[in-house]
Amino acid sequence: MLNYKEYIYAVYQERSFSKAAQKLYVSQPWLSSVVKKVEQEIKTPIFDRSTTPISLTPAGQYYIQQVEKVMNIEEDMRAHFAQLSSQETKLHIGSSMFFCTYVLPQLFQEFREENPQITLTLTEGGSESMVEKLLSHKLDFFLEAEPLQTNDKIQSVAWCMEEIVLAVPARFPINKQLSQYCYSFDELLKRNEPGRKKPAVPLAAFRDEPFLLLQAGNDSYERSMQLCEHAGFTPNVSVFLTQMMTAFYLVSEGRGVSFLRSTIPEYVAPTESVVFYQLDDPIATRAIYLSSLKQHTNPVQQKLIDFMWNHSLLRTIHGTLGNPTRDGLEL
Repeated sequence: MLNYKEYIYAVYQERSFSKAAQKLYVSQPWLSSVVKKVEQEIKTPIFDRSTTPISLTPAGQYYIQQVEKVMNIEEDMRAHFAQLSSQETKLHIGSSMFFCTYVLPQLFQEFREENPQITLTLTEGGSESMVEKLLSHKLDFFLEAEPLQTNDKIQSVAWCMEEIVLAVPARFPINKQLSQYCYSFDELLKRNEPGRKKPAVPLAAFRDEPFLLLQAGNDSYERSMQLCEHAGFTPNVSVFLTQMMTAFYLVSEGRGVSFLRSTIPEYVAPTESVVFYQLDDPIATRAIYLSSLKQHTNPVQQKLIDFMWNHSLLRTIHGTLGNPTRDGLEL
């Protein structure tokens, strides 16, 4: 009854015989006959074909649960025997361009030194595309500021914290009026040292400035709009962008102000063309989430999980390591 489990699982994932057939590069009639054969073997339907899209029957739900257990065991065995034979093993991590370009390569260099037999592949993307890749086992983990709660097979656990600050072109006249709140590039990096902290800026002072925001549909956009709303104004957006690093460089060129993660200055060359302001709003701090499938991790995945929990990528707003919970991850 498990001989055709991959085919039945594909129908379950796609909620469609035709889409599953396309994904598997088989004909739909053949795929339908395979499912019928298994249903005849277990003497009960797996799929309710009267619904649109098709759904699982109670027996089908049990079948899929057991198939997932078998698939997890098979994956564990493949990873285990690959380690025993000293074969190179791959792990796939998804995240935003900022993490993939500036943060993760530095972090994973140490991991590779400790585990030279494991190859790490970084994939850039947003939450929606990462969900599909996680479910299809094309990714092992996804790291970003949004918890992936759109699917009951994915778990997202707060892993660390970061601060959102306002970046402003240094040549903007408003900085002279707000000098008591203003951080230079170097001052921002040292703001947690004794006597370096400055008060948070009243964000309403920037209501007439041109804003550079990330496009709608991500956590940064939502937080930016809420920060301005809490300050009593709607931002005058001159440009919408897809990458936060692009926003940073446009601020450097004097194109407008933007909300950025405070860790960016740690990974780029110092510049006198940008100044920064801290914000007095709870939503100016956010968690970085580690998302993975709700399943037993194989030995190779476990190595990376342990490494990541012992090496914080980002500092908290207090300049110390975060203390996120590991609840929910099978460690």
